[in-house]
Amino acid sequence: MGKILVDAVVSTVCKENVFCFDIDLKKLAEIKKLYKVNICSSNKDVVLNSDIIIFAVKPQQMKQVVEEIKDFIDNTKIVVSIAAGVKLEFFNKNLKNVAVIRVMPNLPIKVSCGVSAICKNKFCSKEKYEFVKKIFSKKGVVVEVKEEFMDLITALSGSGPAYIFYISEIIQKIALKLGLNKKIVPELVNFTILGAAKMLTEEKLSAEELRVAVTSKKGTTEQAIKTFKFYNLEKIFYNAIKKAVSRAKEISKEVSS
Repeated sequence: MGKILVDAVVSTVCKENVFCFDIDLKKLAEIKKLYKVNICSSNKDVVLNSDIIIFAVKPQQMKQVVEEIKDFIDNTKIVVSIAAGVKLEFFNKNLKNVAVIRVMPNLPIKVSCGVSAICKNKFCSKEKYEFVKKIFSKKGVVVEVKEEFMDLITALSGSGPAYIFYISEIIQKIALKLGLNKKIVPELVNFTILGAAKMLTEEKLSAEELRVAVTSKKGTTEQAIKTFKFYNLEKIFYNAIKKAVSRAKEISKEVSS
């Protein structure tokens, strides 16, 4: 995710103004080769050279990283975190009066078709907020939310791609079981999903209206939809997403404790 964000940043600002650090030296060398950005020897050096600091670290690493650099961050800088479960309250407590923006991007930002949910603390100006939104918009859509919904966003758009991958996996297995050539199955299934997604985002119709448009009376689609309803697919998804939300809340508590 950090590498993808470097790509977004260098398409927004001059690469000469981008500074990176990672404990993995191989990753750093790769980023240096790809983007010709400045490579630093520590997190402290990144902070001292930057106005906007993006924390692309795991939630469990956040306390350690903030402890390293908190004495070098003042209210002239902007802190951006993409760590799931790490609340604005954590940064407000550890970084006094500093502008903080929390972002929850999902994996499809890798193909510039992601969703990034974003919120900010009270110290962040509209100008700074809009600039950070501009960076993330290079990789997809940016949706402003209240922080109270971040756990739900994590379960929906954060985990959501995996739900679609799983649906593709299931349909492909069924297609193979029913006799289709395995060479054509991935393309057949995945481009069906891609086409449906494009219609959902580009047509001026709701998901329900599009589904109804495909579902002819006494047709094949109707039989499939009736079966989904018989086995209460909606309830299965509801329970799955509720479980994901609960786990997101647990992670938030674990990280904050």
